Amino acid sequence: MTDLSSISRRRALAAFGAVATGVSGYVAGVRSADSVPDWLAGRDCAPSPLVTSPTDWAFPRHDRANTGHAPTRAGPNWPLNKAWEREWPIGDLYELMPLVVSNGVVVALMEADPRSVLLAISLADGRVRWRRAVDDARYGHVCAASGTAFVEAEVPDSPVQLAARSLGDGTAMWTDSFSSHVSQTLAAGRLLAAKRRDGDFVITASDARTGSECWRAVHDGRPGDIAVTDGRIVLPTRDYGVLALDPATGDRQWRSDAGGDTAAIVDGLVISRRFPGELKALSLVDGSTEWSVRSEHFVEGGESDDGSQYARPGFEIGAVTPEAVVYMLEVYSEYPRRLQARDFETGELLWDVGPEPTPVEFHGYSRPVVVGDDVLAIRYARREESEDIPDALLRLDIATGEELDRVTFPTDERIYPPVVANNTLLVPTEEGLIAYT
Repeated sequence: MTDLSSISRRRALAAFGAVATGVSGYVAGVRSADSVPDWLAGRDCAPSPLVTSPTDWAFPRHDRANTGHAPTRAGPNWPLNKAWEREWPIGDLYELMPLVVSNGVVVALMEADPRSVLLAISLADGRVRWRRAVDDARYGHVCAASGTAFVEAEVPDSPVQLAARSLGDGTAMWTDSFSSHVSQTLAAGRLLAAKRRDGDFVITASDARTGSECWRAVHDGRPGDIAVTDGRIVLPTRDYGVLALDPATGDRQWRSDAGGDTAAIVDGLVISRRFPGELKALSLVDGSTEWSVRSEHFVEGGESDDGSQYARPGFEIGAVTPEAVVYMLEVYSEYPRRLQARDFETGELLWDVGPEPTPVEFHGYSRPVVVGDDVLAIRYARREESEDIPDALLRLDIATGEELDRVTFPTDERIYPPVVANNTLLVPTEEGLIAYT
């Protein structure tokens, strides 16, 4: 047991507040998570690790390290063969959260009419295996491992904010009322969640199989993301640097001088972007800056002829591999967005894809993902006084940016970013889900 005298007053008060207010939720017939943390109650917390497959897409950005990079065997063969197509069993779709795929089940969390819904869909044939009503899905998060989906979304008519559900039938195995301001993730069998407060944040680690709290820690800043690798939990904050924490205790290992909004971890580097227009690579060992780049305005001085002020273009990181950082360059003026890649070790620009840099009605891309050596992204385009250009799935060579293939879709149908799992490419649309093999 942790000696109480060694616990900071802030930590002790936070733990006492959790016990006094009852942070855990309850659904009839479901055991809620224990409201007394293990470190305070004197219990050991040594959960067994949960299993994920590299050919699954078990987290919003593929894996715990947020690489957005799946192995070749996770994707389909080219040219594509449409395996199945299913309409969403809902009314109008307003917003779709990133899909996750685990154990042959696609988990889709969506804001829809008449209400938000959580769907579990068979990867093999597109059948709906189970569904659950939720509230405010647009604020929700999902990840999955070892036959369990960890879903943050309000359960109607209850205090529940988080439910660990069986992928097989949707049964809630445990629930909690603790919500997170970043996507939950997993580290050594613990489910991690971070909640912002005034000037600081609380991060908790719970036994992913039971919901029992293992530890909690308080740190300064407002994290915008979370990434995990062996021996590190990394949380970027804009104004208090990027933090690395010990997965066993939540204690700080280092804090960088440079702040960030996102984090992805590959081969000893933390790749982080910060608004407006900053991209950095930090050492995973101590947080020191290995390289840094800043974007340039397309509009001279960032000001248009009519006096409008624009931020520098932003690096919307899609995927990170040991060779390249691939991203969508978010251009805030009337100039087209672009797909670009930079050298992983130096930050030098490798390639740039997009139309001529002149003002257009709209030209954009989804955040790219990488499957083996292929970059996949959705191209969006709109034109004044002419028929809109259909959305298209682009397949690019990661080494050169050269277009290898494209799949176009109906002009009037919105296409969402793709994911891959078990030799299958999944492309969600506003009407339904398409699987290619």
